[in-house]
Amino acid sequence: MRTEDLCQLCGTPRTDTVYLLAPVDQVSTMVEMYGGAVCSLRCARLTAALCPHYTTAGSPIAIYAVPRHERVDLVGCDLDNDDEYDVDGLDPVCVMMAS
Repeated sequence: MRTEDLCQLCGTPRTDTVYLLAPVDQVSTMVEMYGGAVCSLRCARLTAALCPHYTTAGSPIAIYAVPRHERVDLVGCDLDNDDEYDVDGLDPVCVMMAS
């Protein structure tokens, strides 16, 4: 993640720890956050509660706290606007039920 990145939800600068979300039933250990991870557990919980990507997932949503890293380009268009993390072996900080 670039230093100048802002939280995609609230717009505050991110710290050394960022939060990402994934459906609990996701098979892959690679979690892709299109648009970037968020700055806090609060923003992650709000995203899980409001974002259609998660509310329609049909699975509880796991929220992970991970160290900041350089952003990667997942969509192949050189925008470097996505974050990808391997959560293999990590325990989520919380799990929210999809609504």
